[in-house]
Amino acid sequence: MHVSWQQLRSVTLAQAIEHADGERTLVSQTEWDEATRQAVEAARGRGVQRVGVADVVLDRAAAIVARAAGRDATVAALQQPGAFTRWLARGLPLAALLLGLALDRIANAHRVDLLSPPLLAVLGWNIAIYVLLLWRAWRRPGKERGLLAPLQHWVLRRQLPGGRAARRGLAARIAAGFYARWSALTLERFAQQAACVLHLCAAAWAAGIALSLLLRGLVVSYRFGWESTFLDAGQVHAIVSLLFAPLTLLFGLAPFSLADIAATQNFAGEGAAGSRWVWMYVGLLALVVVVPRLLLAAWAGWRQARLARQCTLDVQGSGFDTLRQALPGDLVLGLLCAAPAQEQALRTLLALHADHGAVASAQGDRLRLVQPEGAAAATPADAVVAWGDGPVPQAPPAWRQAPVLALGSTEFGPSWVQDGVLFERLAALLPAQRHALARLGQAWQARNEALFTQSLQALAGHLHACAALVGAGQGAARYATLLQELDATLSDLHGHGAAALPSPMQLPPPASPTPPPQTRTGDGTALAMGTSAGAAAGAAAGAKVGALIDVGTGGMTLGVGTALGALLGGTTAWALRTLQKKGEKKGDTDELLRHMTEAACTRYLVLSHLGRVPAQQADDLGARWHAEVTGTVAAHWPQLTAALQAPAPPVDPLQPLLQAMLRGILQRSVARAA
Repeated sequence: MHVSWQQLRSVTLAQAIEHADGERTLVSQTEWDEATRQAVEAARGRGVQRVGVADVVLDRAAAIVARAAGRDATVAALQQPGAFTRWLARGLPLAALLLGLALDRIANAHRVDLLSPPLLAVLGWNIAIYVLLLWRAWRRPGKERGLLAPLQHWVLRRQLPGGRAARRGLAARIAAGFYARWSALTLERFAQQAACVLHLCAAAWAAGIALSLLLRGLVVSYRFGWESTFLDAGQVHAIVSLLFAPLTLLFGLAPFSLADIAATQNFAGEGAAGSRWVWMYVGLLALVVVVPRLLLAAWAGWRQARLARQCTLDVQGSGFDTLRQALPGDLVLGLLCAAPAQEQALRTLLALHADHGAVASAQGDRLRLVQPEGAAAATPADAVVAWGDGPVPQAPPAWRQAPVLALGSTEFGPSWVQDGVLFERLAALLPAQRHALARLGQAWQARNEALFTQSLQALAGHLHACAALVGAGQGAARYATLLQELDATLSDLHGHGAAALPSPMQLPPPASPTPPPQTRTGDGTALAMGTSAGAAAGAAAGAKVGALIDVGTGGMTLGVGTALGALLGGTTAWALRTLQKKGEKKGDTDELLRHMTEAACTRYLVLSHLGRVPAQQADDLGARWHAEVTGTVAAHWPQLTAALQAPAPPVDPLQPLLQAMLRGILQRSVARAA
């Protein structure tokens, strides 16, 4: 990812804050989440469909650094390069120039020595540097920089404000983390910056020496020449000709003759002719040292600026793992249903959990469940779920590269308590998206729990009204109205609409006017529903109710209503018939309230799962629910009686009791099905 120099610095600083401040004392976790959420929203506002690290890292880092800089002076100072670096880059060449000017002589204050050792050392050192640079350019070395990394770290440490106090605690950890990352990212640029400064220092040194010669010549009369114990005039002439060859060849200057060399032995030369020798020295320093070094400094400065303009950020690296985990997922899940029952269940689930066709979490994750019809077939899927027990249709071409997850009809769908299986299996299938899937699974289950809580409130209100109805001795019409209101509430909550069930008044009367109550053991546990003609009539009436469900919903329940409707009729027919009689006994009253409780719990189980259950599983599920409801109500009847008869306190004890009962029924029935 290409970024600017300042953007790279902000991202690196944000990473240092994130890793150093593990306890989130400087920037709270809420602020981190908010910065991520705002960056995601901005990316989606730009039209990004699947938000990745590259889409949010800059906005997120800028927000975090701004918050941290407002609270800590060290972080604020780390946003920009320190003044120490700027002063060092400017001060070192100036110091080299002044040092060259301060040199009082090359060999002697009044002599211009043709074989001056200091001059030859300056020239020889620079020529050696040029040879080394050519060798390195030919060798094309890797990224080894020798002492550059420690030098860079030392320079960076000198920029930290606040003295020793800033080198302790959280600020010190943030600074240390930033320096370590920044050094690794900018070592190549620092190498070019250091090369530029060193070339400028060398050029300034040579320029200072040349200026020293010229300025001292204003007040000193130079004696020029040479002296040697081992060299004669011819040998010195050869050395001087080679030394000044660049000047004589490039500018056409007259070279020193053998006679000139011989005449100046033992510093015999003097007078105005000495200026020629001084200018030759100055020209040689400019040609061999000053000009090449300035060109090399310009080259290094251009490369430094180029690197600053072409910064890259590896968004796939491990340094962004935390951000990658926090990013919302945008997943497409293709569904291949083995039977129409699964398609109906899918519509039921989407009606409850999808908003604008996608399941969403509070962190911005989105999951779209699509089927292989219409335009969705051309959308590439992240994974394909083959749902059902039979053969599934062939996947569209756009889905065939995606991994496939096989889910049986009893593994996912029949009950909301096992919906998490889908996300657990998907997380194992798509490990890179496991964090997004975990958040989506939590949002899905949170919606289920919210519906469960609202259903419990409706059930508790219904049962309190039933207890008041029985106590007041009201008739079947009022109970039928209460049942109709409960049906409407539960149907609306679970996406079926108020017409999912017919009015309880449509139930035909039972064949026997007084069906015997269920046989129960000494501990109150129900054994069976009974086999009297009245109970049979109730089941028959329930079957008719189920048939009406199928008709009323246009056959969408695919026979499920007929199977589960018998259960509803069996739990309500006796209660309706009993309420039509006058002067019931106290035992009948207790039994009546018990049947009302069983009917209410059963209606929740049926209506909250209507559309989820395939037809071939409805009978087994209805039988399990009947046995579980009857036994569970009997086992908890003393607590239920106390909760129903007690005055309504600020916190209704009936709702927690119903919650434990119904959750246990669902979990046990689902476990047996699996």
